[in-house]
Amino acid sequence: MALVNQTKREVNAKIVFFGPGLSGKSTNLKHVHGKLKPEFRGAMKAMSVQDARMLFFDFTPPGDGNVHGYRVRFHVYTVSGLTVDPAAWKMVLKGVDGVVFVADAAPERAAANRESLDDLAAFLKGYGQSLSSIPTVFQYNKCDLPYALPVNDLERMLNPSRLPSFKASSQGGEGVLQTLLSLVKTVLNDLRGKGLEGVASAEGLQGIVETAETAAVTAPPQEAQALQPAQPAQPAQPAQPAQPALAPQAPQAPPEALAPAVAAEEPLSLELSGAPQAAGPGLFRLPLTIRSGARTKSVVLSIALSLEEE
Repeated sequence: MALVNQTKREVNAKIVFFGPGLSGKSTNLKHVHGKLKPEFRGAMKAMSVQDARMLFFDFTPPGDGNVHGYRVRFHVYTVSGLTVDPAAWKMVLKGVDGVVFVADAAPERAAANRESLDDLAAFLKGYGQSLSSIPTVFQYNKCDLPYALPVNDLERMLNPSRLPSFKASSQGGEGVLQTLLSLVKTVLNDLRGKGLEGVASAEGLQGIVETAETAAVTAPPQEAQALQPAQPAQPAQPAQPAQPALAPQAPQAPPEALAPAVAAEEPLSLELSGAPQAAGPGLFRLPLTIRSGARTKSVVLSIALSLEEE
């Protein structure tokens, strides 16, 4: 469920990369994060959740993206490891707005793909959701391997409803950004359908990547095209650079406006930067971000709970 941050005037949407262990979920996130321009995305973060490793970061598409004056920020999550405690996945999937199911194209992983997809359906059902009620995209990873299953076989085994699907190689990057672009477009359309208007078009995301492949799922990797950076129509921040190689500048602003002293006048805000983590009996860790203008500081709040009888 998309959430509104009144302090920052943002609509926050969550995307989760789900799939069997070692299918390439973390590699997907790392590739996407590395391709996004720094001015549009936050830092990649990791934390322990139920003995598993959760990776996450956020990004904001450029341009006019807003919902009644609120910017849209996407938060991307996954949990890595060969086996993951169901409690960790349930925590990460809570409030999800879109899912990328990363399947492993290796023949010996066919059963693991099916089991993982069944788990995803069960976890979503626990929140009153399903693969048909929230935006979902399938990614068939490791299709570059010589022994990979044909896409038609993977579709038949995992995607009988013919939801959007893409073949990919997260190690090389083929199909990774294409998968995300497709899901972002679907999530934004879903938000519009729920009555949220004025959201930036998914094509705006192409302006925040350094390079990306645009070939269709059936096209060979060599036909991939590099995306051209698009200039924001109405930047939410002081104007972004016209060329990726240039440092961000604020046109028509006096030099003194760039001085860091202006940050002292910015109000402080506190926001949740990750899912709460159980640290032991009655102990919890809560990741928080303190913001003041463009400056941020990440902290972890430890909470001890106890039940006392009067």
